Amino acid sequence: MQPLNPFLAAFFKSSVASQCTPVHHYILLVPQTDVLLTHRETESGASTSDIVASEEFLASHVLRIPPPGGKETSPNLREVRGKAKQFSTLNGRSVIVKDASIYSNKGFKTVTQAQTQSDAAWYPDVFEARQWLLYYISKPLVGNWREINIPPAILPTPSRTMETKQPSNSDSAEYSTPKKKDIKTFHELLNNFPMIARQMQSGLEEIFTEFTIVFQKPLPAPPSANEIPDPAPDGPIATAMRRARSSSFNVRSQPASSASSLPVTEDFYAEDEEDVMRASLETAVTTAIDLFQGVDKQQLSLLGATTDLTGPLVEKLIERYITENVHHLLFSRLTSLKRPEDLELEAKIRQMEYIDISQLGIAIDGGPKAKHDLIIHLGPAIEEFRKISNAMSPQEMLELLLSTMKTVSQLTGEAHEEGENSSAEKAIMTVNADTLVSLLLYVVIRASVRNLQARLGYIRNFIFVDDVDSGELGYALSTFEAVLAYLSTDSAGLRRASRKNKALWEATKKGSMPELKKIMEPNTSAIEDDDEDESPSQKPSRRQSLSWSLTNGSSRRSSDLATPERLSKGSGLSHVFPFQTDGECDDDDDRHSGTFRVARVKKVSMDTRSFSSDSEFSFHSRSTGAGTIGSALEGDISVERLAQTSDSFGESVLMMAVQNGQLNILKYLLSLRGYYPLESVLEDMNNEDTSLLSAAVQHGNAEIIDTLLDCISSGVSHEQLVQYVQEQDIWGRSLGHYLFNSPALITRIGYLIPWKQRDKNGQTPLFALCRSYDHADYCNMVEAGLKAAKVAQGDGQPLHVDEHVDGKGNTLLHIINNPRLALRILHYCDVDVNAINEKRFTPLMVASKYGRYDMVRSLFADPRVDLGAREARGLTAVELAKDEDVRNKIDDLGLFSMPPGQDGRITGVVRAFFVEDGTVRLVLKSAAPTDHDSYTVTTSRRSLSDFEQLGRLLAEENPASWVPTVTDTRSPFQLPSKPSRALLRDIQAKMDWFLRTMLNHPTLSKHEMLWEFFLVPELQLGTMEDRTRLKIEARIERIREEYEPVQDLREVEQFVNHAREIVRSVNYATKSATRRVNSVGVVGADMYDSLVLLHRSASGLVFLPQGHHIVALEMYARAMQPTQSSPHMTLHTTLIAVQSTVQALLSALGRPTTIVAQITNAKREADRSQGSIGRSSRWPLGLLDDTRQRLQEEKEKKAQKWREEASYMARELRYTQQTVAAEMAGWQNMHDTMDEIGGDEESTQSDTSKRTGPSF
Repeated sequence: MQPLNPFLAAFFKSSVASQCTPVHHYILLVPQTDVLLTHRETESGASTSDIVASEEFLASHVLRIPPPGGKETSPNLREVRGKAKQFSTLNGRSVIVKDASIYSNKGFKTVTQAQTQSDAAWYPDVFEARQWLLYYISKPLVGNWREINIPPAILPTPSRTMETKQPSNSDSAEYSTPKKKDIKTFHELLNNFPMIARQMQSGLEEIFTEFTIVFQKPLPAPPSANEIPDPAPDGPIATAMRRARSSSFNVRSQPASSASSLPVTEDFYAEDEEDVMRASLETAVTTAIDLFQGVDKQQLSLLGATTDLTGPLVEKLIERYITENVHHLLFSRLTSLKRPEDLELEAKIRQMEYIDISQLGIAIDGGPKAKHDLIIHLGPAIEEFRKISNAMSPQEMLELLLSTMKTVSQLTGEAHEEGENSSAEKAIMTVNADTLVSLLLYVVIRASVRNLQARLGYIRNFIFVDDVDSGELGYALSTFEAVLAYLSTDSAGLRRASRKNKALWEATKKGSMPELKKIMEPNTSAIEDDDEDESPSQKPSRRQSLSWSLTNGSSRRSSDLATPERLSKGSGLSHVFPFQTDGECDDDDDRHSGTFRVARVKKVSMDTRSFSSDSEFSFHSRSTGAGTIGSALEGDISVERLAQTSDSFGESVLMMAVQNGQLNILKYLLSLRGYYPLESVLEDMNNEDTSLLSAAVQHGNAEIIDTLLDCISSGVSHEQLVQYVQEQDIWGRSLGHYLFNSPALITRIGYLIPWKQRDKNGQTPLFALCRSYDHADYCNMVEAGLKAAKVAQGDGQPLHVDEHVDGKGNTLLHIINNPRLALRILHYCDVDVNAINEKRFTPLMVASKYGRYDMVRSLFADPRVDLGAREARGLTAVELAKDEDVRNKIDDLGLFSMPPGQDGRITGVVRAFFVEDGTVRLVLKSAAPTDHDSYTVTTSRRSLSDFEQLGRLLAEENPASWVPTVTDTRSPFQLPSKPSRALLRDIQAKMDWFLRTMLNHPTLSKHEMLWEFFLVPELQLGTMEDRTRLKIEARIERIREEYEPVQDLREVEQFVNHAREIVRSVNYATKSATRRVNSVGVVGADMYDSLVLLHRSASGLVFLPQGHHIVALEMYARAMQPTQSSPHMTLHTTLIAVQSTVQALLSALGRPTTIVAQITNAKREADRSQGSIGRSSRWPLGLLDDTRQRLQEEKEKKAQKWREEASYMARELRYTQQTVAAEMAGWQNMHDTMDEIGGDEESTQSDTSKRTGPSF
């Protein structure tokens, strides 16, 4: 049967395969099956089968490996790592191999890079199969291949059809016109247009140099200096600075001469400094714009043609570029000038640290849930506003202000509704002007940004191109200025509320019941005392707010004279803060009278309805009375409001009691049903979406958990309780994911836990329990979780472990480190013991890598575990072990998994590995039983050449015995940068079978050289050679002395021919069985590949239930994946070993025939020499008698020598006949014994696989 891979099917049917002789000098680069079946070649247009079957394609994927020369040494793996090496293909092209990458080189039309995925030893489906070495690559080296996309099997709606047609037209339009460059900054402009950069470089450098010199002007040389340089002429920036200082001095001198002028209380010098900096920056920007306008007109035309930039946009880019480069000079000085104002503002903001959002004049409909959603959606706005600390220009700061305000203004969430538009956006709240200021107050307080006064002044005064007095930019800046003005002047009420909140929270956290009751159960005296604690300096000043202007209260008379067009001529912020009203006096009178006016706060609904001017709420929010705004922003400190406050982490008072383990405080708060109804308790969660019960479970306080459970379960239905337990936090974890902190809850509420629920890492609650290795009662906790999870399945079947796999593909067996739990999962759960994670690690590999030897033993005992499984790099579990001791113990386990011999000794090759010098080492172990349950294990390491020498010496010493050959192994280092691990496994299997066969050999099983080979740590090769030579000489003497020569050669020939015919039939049957077993293995692998392709195609059938049919097909394909130690591979390896033994036996049976031929030849030569002696000579008598006599004697000696050789060969034939006959019988007995051992081993595995036990 032909393989599924089109390349392999075409290669072994073509004449290219016959050109590769011998096959050991060629390597096949085979494109992956799924690539050839799911991709098509786009250049030629021919079908995939025709392209793959072409001789050019086939020959281009066959590497020609030169045979190793005499002077060529083995490659050092460390030296060749990372180096490229060139190989030629069968058709003369060249390919470069570097590590795992393969590049097409000379002879190919295009350069293609492919990755080697894996390697394999391949046997074609022929009778005399030879071993081929295959390297699977990610894509073909010939042609341009593109994946064939399978459209979903659904009928498109008409609207979708139109949508698919419209982009095609736009795409064609895009292809017809060249795409313009997207330039965001002036730096990108200079990089994309080097000619413009070259023309402006010197001018820009002069601007920055002069600006730096002006702001960091060095002191003049002292008069005592030897050389006083002439002052440098002023540049444009210095001139502008000098002019600004002069005009500022003239403006200040006029009011100073007036007798009626008031005392100067402002720092005019600081304001003058700001004006000078502003004039200098404006001059620098103007100069840079002039430089740009002086650039070559052709370059400017090219800029306009290839980008969407216009003149104003370029001016903005230039201004921002100049400002960013001098930011470190300007802003540092401006910060020092504004430092007193910023220190005062920052101190007040710190005093408002504990304010709650509900105390900023916003009444949120919807309870704690709506408030929580509002705080969560304000989080991005706070993070956006914090970015202003790292801004490098006023333009960037203004953009951040605008984006912050937009984020606050557009508070939308997802409304989960049934229907087509299930993800439609729904506004969290309607934001009007007053609400916007309140929300921005919360953002500014929570962000805690430093130097805010300096930053807003920087934005207001140091932007020249953009208009910061109108439009959305002006509105954003004015709104933030209003916020800072309120924080500086009228925030006493917020600070008082912050102190009240802090007192409540500290009492709750510390468990101070008297302080808590004093706050939660207030009286009149307590309120008056709290108001008296307000210092005069902390009371709000309404007069200060009346004199407040839009420029943060600083007089800008000099700026007004310099650039009057920059100032705002708008109507101010009366729509936000109506300070200048006629109702101020009334408000002041009410305040001084000692009574509190109960003003109606701004009420904002959670609905998306529009507030018209006729709305009652809108009318009050737009009222111009000072009492409205003042009382709204004073900070509500009523008990109802204080009970619902939360800190910056979103933790409510109840959450604080839970987090700090204050049981009495929690019971007291829960008893206040008026403030904490059950609905409020259920909706209470912090910014991480952690509920009260989940927080209690995380802290593991049993009393608090019982209190909350009793409180919640007594007032809700079962469905509500299940929904509450299933609520997930921002990490996707519910209460069940934290049960390791309170394992006693598993038996109490295990039926409520969603055991299949996954967090963002894909972990289920049971998975989290299994990862809690350091838990004091780890085993019992996990066992309880396993039982509860099985019961929660509801199907009465064993626990489905495949439902508890994390996002990285790890199963419970991957993470368990306790052998007792591992055995429980292996015996009583439905588990895939060979499941792989994203790194292609099986549970056995993970246990081996991290040195969990007990886990390795537990997994080794399960017959379902694939001991030879390989990860992505081709490493097995034992090769992944980091510790040599663990690796040695795993080798011992591998040894004891082998069948023992007749004497109980277990011997085998347990591992093979590469060495840096480019050779192969094999680990031999032999275990001899000493007591009933103990063994003595001997370990030795041998190279492949050691095995070859052992076979050669045994064959030389015992020429009549059959010895399997080990010299036909293929080198795994033919690609030095990527040695073949498939050949390494093949070498290990061959050497293991060679050793096991020799230990069961009827003649050589007790040979001392064989036993020394695996018992002596260090071999003495020279001693072994000498000893073998002596034994050969002793054998020859023994044959001459002890064996009678064979007289009837025909009888020996008949016996040998009969035996050879019998063994030939066995050889034919073995080869036939090997071919069929190989075909079955290939078909099984192709079946798995076909199922994978079927599953990929079936995934596009969207009308199928995704949770049933597609998943079932995936599980079926996974179950059909062939293992490295599959029965097919084991049987195939065994048959190859049997075939090698049969070939050795045939070679041994051919030796008697060779000896018979030698005997016949020796007798013929003896008869010829003897006949020549009696033949009459033609020489006359008496002439040359001595010579004639000498020739006769030589002929007699020669005839005697041939007769002696014939006699010895006859004795040798007798010895060979007896040895061959004995070994034929011993060979039959050996295979009968090995078959019995194999049958016992299979029955043992069958009994092990049938172990069952009670399920959970």
